[in-house]
Amino acid sequence: MLLIQASGALRALQLSVGLPVLLFGGLDDFRSTTSIVGSHLSAVLWSVALFTVMLRRRRVSLGWVLVDLALAAMWLVTVPQMCVTSCASGWQLWVVPPAIGSIILAMVFVRIGIAAVGTLVVAGAYVLGIWEHVNRSGTPAPDALGSVAVNVFFMLGFALLGWLCAGMLRASARQVDLATAEAIEARAREATARARYDERTRQYDVLHHTVLSTLSKIARGGLDHREEAVRALCARDAEFLRGLMNGAAEVGPSDFVGALAGVVRDKQALGLRVYSQFHALPATLPPAAASMLLGATREALTNVAKHASVDEAWLTAVGEDDGVRIVVVDRGVGFAPEAVPTGRGLMRELRHRVIETGGTVDVTSSPGHGTVVEVAWSP
Repeated sequence: MLLIQASGALRALQLSVGLPVLLFGGLDDFRSTTSIVGSHLSAVLWSVALFTVMLRRRRVSLGWVLVDLALAAMWLVTVPQMCVTSCASGWQLWVVPPAIGSIILAMVFVRIGIAAVGTLVVAGAYVLGIWEHVNRSGTPAPDALGSVAVNVFFMLGFALLGWLCAGMLRASARQVDLATAEAIEARAREATARARYDERTRQYDVLHHTVLSTLSKIARGGLDHREEAVRALCARDAEFLRGLMNGAAEVGPSDFVGALAGVVRDKQALGLRVYSQFHALPATLPPAAASMLLGATREALTNVAKHASVDEAWLTAVGEDDGVRIVVVDRGVGFAPEAVPTGRGLMRELRHRVIETGGTVDVTSSPGHGTVVEVAWSP
């Protein structure tokens, strides 16, 4: 769409070259005022119709481009015949700039073979139309030949330039589309991971208020497990646990290193530069531990992207004995950990996830000095 708009603006500028002919006495250089005004007006009306259709359809069809090239060639042959004197080097030959516009349009929007033939046809029509004026005395004047050569050079040169620019723009557009697709996929994976984490958090909360609460009360002697009401409560809790195991069991990745690299790729696709370093990591981990470490890493990097006011972070993951230690560092605005309620934000998200899985987490930060998040797990 942008290329169509740019081509339309270029054509309008090129057709404006004919305005001096109409406004400042240039009509005296032509045999028929009606014919020259009519030809210029027809070129304007055709260009308006051409670009209106292309903009509405948001595409360029081969048929319209071929007609545009044919009309350009026709005007290049006929308009010079209206000149009283030579138009070879004068500004009266207003048809040359719009013809170059037709060539550029073809080079940008149709196959290179068809566009190249169209370019040669238009250039040939220009030489054919102007040659009578160049060769009137039988011996072409050097300055007239120079003007013709320059115009032909511009036609061929702008054709090549249009083809190269269109190729670069299309390549850039493909890269943008690819990056956009990767970002969309990364956001989808982020949403899936977040939904899984939110579900686990909800399940933990439900467990805390149901099964764990019941067991704690029984252990403290606050409930008599022989009572019917207590037995019914235990039965409901047991049913909840069965549903949790059957429907929400989480299987960890088979390749922990690859999954950790995938988290880094996701964050980079979303605009966060992550400088990562992995050393001696175990290829596999228990599913719960792998899920915890990946989720904690994702959460720490998400916190950098959302709150650190920087676009880069450093991730180090090291295998220690049979365990793993992951450190995420940023040089952002930092925060005061003691001022953050323990039940909210990064502190809650990480500690809730890590400690429940048997790991440890340490968050070190101060205003203006960035944040360091260290997560460790060992069997």
